[in-house]
Amino acid sequence: MQLLDGTVAALAAAVRSGAVDAREVLEAAVRRIEERDGPLNAVVALDPEPALRRLARTGPPSGPLAGLPLLVKDLHAEVAGLPLSRGSRLFAGLPARGTSTLVARLEAAGALVLGRTNTPELGLNATTEPLLHGATVNPWRPGRSAGGSSGGAAAAVAAGMVPAAHATNSGGSTRIPAAWCGLVGLKPSRGRNPMGPFRLDDWAGLSHEHAVTRTVADSALLLSVTAGPAPGEPYALPAVPPELGAPPRCRVGLLEEAPAGRPVAPAHVAAVRESAAVLDRLGHAVVPLPAIEAAAEVGPVLGRVVAGHLAAAVDALERQTGRRASPDTLEPAVLDLLQQGRRTTAAELVEAQLQVRRLALVLATAVRGVDVVLSPTTAQPAPALGELHTDRSARELFAEIFRLSPFVGVYNVTGGPGLSLPWGLDRDGLPVGVHLGAAPGADGLVLGLAAQLEAARPDRVLLRSPVAEVSP
Repeated sequence: MQLLDGTVAALAAAVRSGAVDAREVLEAAVRRIEERDGPLNAVVALDPEPALRRLARTGPPSGPLAGLPLLVKDLHAEVAGLPLSRGSRLFAGLPARGTSTLVARLEAAGALVLGRTNTPELGLNATTEPLLHGATVNPWRPGRSAGGSSGGAAAAVAAGMVPAAHATNSGGSTRIPAAWCGLVGLKPSRGRNPMGPFRLDDWAGLSHEHAVTRTVADSALLLSVTAGPAPGEPYALPAVPPELGAPPRCRVGLLEEAPAGRPVAPAHVAAVRESAAVLDRLGHAVVPLPAIEAAAEVGPVLGRVVAGHLAAAVDALERQTGRRASPDTLEPAVLDLLQQGRRTTAAELVEAQLQVRRLALVLATAVRGVDVVLSPTTAQPAPALGELHTDRSARELFAEIFRLSPFVGVYNVTGGPGLSLPWGLDRDGLPVGVHLGAAPGADGLVLGLAAQLEAARPDRVLLRSPVAEVSP
């Protein structure tokens, strides 16, 4: 079905008009997954029956996402009737407690949930290779990582299984896979999308949820139906309109260098320079920025906070289910992080969370003279599968993750929006992403600039993987 290869907006319009039946779209997506997912391992649970029963009960959907077949990441968001494993043997098969607010809003807008996508154990890696489900393969190149922790979501969309997929981001987990799979990946501002009712302030405001899409407009469309306050949310920003207006003339900070002298691949530097030149031609003022050395602290600071929150989550699971964390149920790096968290005192966790806020101030001050920062999304292309293995300490794993991706975690700390936009391929045929980041609340600005780049250079942005080129 060609509608699966187009935009979310076009698919929904066809369903609303009656040109195509939502059931046909759902069944076509199931066939795509069955035909294409085998070598990729992007989808870990496929169950369209609840969506089919919903269609039979309520009739054709009519909302802005009418008929969108939706895959939900197997990590945080809960879907009634769909078990949750979080990529972990320890958490495998847990029943959902209900449906998360964000998923409920997507469904209310007409989306039809049909399954879950692969994720690394508890989302704690920039590749998707959990022992529980096995590795997700990049649709652009067998043997390469699809990124993480939303690697299953990115691989599914890049392979043409669905037009968009739910994703989460706690340090780059939406934008890294988007960059390595040639997609648009937005981390909204803290508080823009609801996290409840089951997560709320999980990871002290570092974690966010949204989606990976093929186009900027589709990302904005999904955000328009999910954004806005909800009861109990500790951070809340208003909803955003789906229209992408032309942004005002901006000061764009061009950031080419990674902190601590970490190397950046030549193709990634070339991509950010070329996209900066496009913004300059569009009338924006592009100014060079030096490396933000404080960004080198993002990984260690995040690690200290995440360790404490991981310990709380695992302790709660053990009390509720009788399951036990051990080398048989957790991968080595995750078990190491858990042990760190269990050694952390309450005072130390509070201090770690205060360090996040202090670092946010330093990072924001470093770019206060510009409206948006343009950088590479990652410093290097998608690594080989196995390179980001978990058979080591958490400290060693996190150091390698932030070597590959030293730019994007900044916006989890500051709470501002960050968007990865495809920008062509490197000489090995692997996607390259450029990243737009801004101050909290500036989601519309980031989306508007990305839309301008997409319109100016669709040859760079609108990419199709070899798997997606397969017919039908």
